[in-house]
Amino acid sequence: RDTITYNAVLQSFHELEIGNSIFREGLLAHVFDECIVIDDRQLDLHGCSSGAGILALRWWWTEIVPVVQASARSCSLYVIAGWGRHRPARRQICILEVACQELDRMQVPWRRHNPGCLLLNLTTRQASHTKA
Repeated sequence: RDTITYNAVLQSFHELEIGNSIFREGLLAHVFDECIVIDDRQLDLHGCSSGAGILALRWWWTEIVPVVQASARSCSLYVIAGWGRHRPARRQICILEVACQELDRMQVPWRRHNPGCLLLNLTTRQASHTKA
């Protein structure tokens, strides 16, 4: 079980419930330690397939961000995915574009901080009223 395998599987199954289970299994097994950097204020998706990135974003939003929001009235959060300059040609989908679409779907307010990073300026009220 390695990162490449998990990325490939999650690319296919990220929209199914089994995708969530596989993603969480990978987190517990530390499969994503090299490709997803997670802390309380940022999520770095540089090494993810778009499917793994969507699941990581959903997980971070529902599991990590509420803890941050509980301790602050407002905060700045970052989703980092890079500019796509070093993406192989076979990886047509830009993870940053996918993250933008997913944040829109979840009704999370965001803006581009720079070409490879999204900034989420949230108040406690905004975070508690968005859909995951």
